[in-house]
Amino acid sequence: MDLYTKFVRYNMREQVLLNVSIKKELEGGYSVVCTDLDVASQGETIEEAMENITEAVELYMESARELGIIDEVLERLGLSREDLKKGVSIPKIFRAEIPVRLAG
Repeated sequence: MDLYTKFVRYNMREQVLLNVSIKKELEGGYSVVCTDLDVASQGETIEEAMENITEAVELYMESARELGIIDEVLERLGLSREDLKKGVSIPKIFRAEIPVRLAG
């Protein structure tokens, strides 16, 4: 999997592009968080961490469908089921990095 490709599959037809943040841990390995859904995972390598977060988010979405709350999850992403029918969807969430001065 291309490290910069952050596709999370609902099934073979529906895909949504989500943001993830990866952090190298001091103890070794990598932690990864899907910032759009607050789902986390980890792995020994970046590739493993990306595979694990993909699986974790897929399970999260599967559980949301089973619990009947998928529309609420999609709404948090700024999406609807109609958006998903179009193929690949990008959440309507704006993300930016800002510089912050450190005191001292």
